[in-house]
Amino acid sequence: MQKRAPLSAWYALAIVSVTVLYSVMDRQVLMLLAQPLKTALDLSDTQIGSLQGLGAALFSAIAVVPLGWLADRIDRRLLLVCCILIWSVAIAACGLANSYWSLLFFVALLAAGESGVSPIVFAMIPDLFPERQRMTANFIFYSATILGSGAGIAIAGAVIDNIGLFAPMFPADLAAGETWRLVFFVVAIPGPFLALAVAAIRMNRRAALVKAKPPILTPQDAAQTSQVLVPLPEDAAAEFHDAETLPQAKPQLLPHLVLNWKAILGVFAPYGLALLGAYSVLIWLPVILMRDFGLSAGAVGAGLGSTFIVGSVGGLAIVAVIAKYLRSKWGDKTPIRLSHIGYMIYALLSPLYLLARSPEEIFLIATILMGVGVGGNSLMPTLLQNLAPGTLRGRVFAISMVVATLFHVTSPIAVGLLSDHVFTGRGGLIKAAVVICAPAFFIASITLRLAEKQILATVNRVRAMSEPA
Repeated sequence: MQKRAPLSAWYALAIVSVTVLYSVMDRQVLMLLAQPLKTALDLSDTQIGSLQGLGAALFSAIAVVPLGWLADRIDRRLLLVCCILIWSVAIAACGLANSYWSLLFFVALLAAGESGVSPIVFAMIPDLFPERQRMTANFIFYSATILGSGAGIAIAGAVIDNIGLFAPMFPADLAAGETWRLVFFVVAIPGPFLALAVAAIRMNRRAALVKAKPPILTPQDAAQTSQVLVPLPEDAAAEFHDAETLPQAKPQLLPHLVLNWKAILGVFAPYGLALLGAYSVLIWLPVILMRDFGLSAGAVGAGLGSTFIVGSVGGLAIVAVIAKYLRSKWGDKTPIRLSHIGYMIYALLSPLYLLARSPEEIFLIATILMGVGVGGNSLMPTLLQNLAPGTLRGRVFAISMVVATLFHVTSPIAVGLLSDHVFTGRGGLIKAAVVICAPAFFIASITLRLAEKQILATVNRVRAMSEPA
């Protein structure tokens, strides 16, 4: 019988949840400052979009692969500490930018540091919690991630509107400069303190001693992997056949990807499409509310913060009840089908933004869609973890980030281009966002449903590899 997770595991979960809140807040600051940056640095909507796409998403994808590789090989706490310090320096450096290109460089460095959070934390959680508590831990961390979006944007908005209170903390030359520069300096302050808290996490040393069993291959599976698996010499094979105890093979990344590519792509592609659709609206909502409705950064932060929190709590609560009920009927199909349904509902409801005529209507629609999106995606982290054994989990999750980013990177840039060249009048941004959002979620829903059989086969194969010998 598996033991319950110790108190130190819950401390670790709390600290990494705060860590993701801090990383989300940094990104929210960039969103809320989009309009001041546009004015101060003379940026176009396409350039603003490229800061989130080319600067944030693309460089995040580039950095996440080596970080995922390192997450499977070195102390994950140390790696997370380094990531926190890197993005803290980068967010402060954004306050020194004097052109689009310098800001793009600092945003890219910020994204590179933040990209390590998800693969590191999702690789850590199975080491901290036994399997029967893992879904709960994943759900808590995912909830913290989503609720952090609401809290982060509200905190960021409050900092922007009250930046004068922080001015005495800085030298006179800096304090007298543009307020958006001070905002970047202020949000960098918590980084070193959070890094110390992460360093104090105690890991379960026994997790490193667990060995995965070699995969159980059918003849069809063996045929798929024949190009990447090296056969044993006949004398070695005979020796293993006669031995009472067979050596435990360590799973290799390439054979695993080749064997399970349909399932892996069937999860990663819909996840990426959902990010593309969601961020095509969410990244631009602060700009839309400030530009088209004249709201201040603080009002936008407070409104979207409440929207994200209320929608997320509602979506998580509803899905928690539904998942508990359906788990006995659908089993491992539950996260697949709930995500499929959530994506389809999101696709059908997102055009409601085109009917909004006031900030209140924008907030209401965003609340509903946040609940649908968060609820539909809340079980996805567990599904991602189940696609790979523990020794490959960090790298496989990193690859999922890269695949998702290939979709995500185009989202803000595409919306900016459509706004600059197609939908040029009032309300053009929200039209451009919806044109990207609705089809992306529709395709994601259909793709995930079609891949269900392959996904379940891989989940069962990985579970067999992870069972005690």
